[in-house]
Amino acid sequence: MLTTIEQLLALTVTDLKRLGYLRPNDVHRGAVEWKRGDGTRRASIYVETDLRFEIPSVRLVYNHAGQTLDYVTLLRWKQSNLNNGGFYYFICPVTGRSCRKLYLVGGRFVSRFAFRALYDKQCWSKSDRVDPLNDLLAFAEWEQLAGQRYRKPVYRGKLTPYGKKLAKYDHNAERVAAYYKQEMADGKKPA
Repeated sequence: MLTTIEQLLALTVTDLKRLGYLRPNDVHRGAVEWKRGDGTRRASIYVETDLRFEIPSVRLVYNHAGQTLDYVTLLRWKQSNLNNGGFYYFICPVTGRSCRKLYLVGGRFVSRFAFRALYDKQCWSKSDRVDPLNDLLAFAEWEQLAGQRYRKPVYRGKLTPYGKKLAKYDHNAERVAAYYKQEMADGKKPA
């Protein structure tokens, strides 16, 4: 079975900030837990952030495959382009790239650029990717586009760019209508 990114344990800078681990000039120690959908604990990790020095760091201590791993991952501070503060980023221990998430792969926390993995949605067929909200927005755009006056969909027997856009929206509308018709025939409530 193919492992996707959503199935991996992820440690995020956002989680560390929310837990109060990223206060300037401070050392913070504690545990970060991952829980299943029913609330039971899936895994935990001991995290120690040290932001007192020029190069901030995060120490990670956890068990993997019966072995205790203890290593340090560096952080990078990047100024916001709005000139009102900035953000911390992990530095991937494998690639050296800045990232906001580290994933547990092969016993180490690394960025998504250090391994080959797909998102769940990338494994779906095109027909499985129907998104009702996007479809409603497409209908609204089609109605707005079709309601424009003085626009020609065909000129001298050829489709204009406007006509091509209308044809694309017509095709999408037919595909979505067929999808919802099938859902209703199967007795399902449309997503």
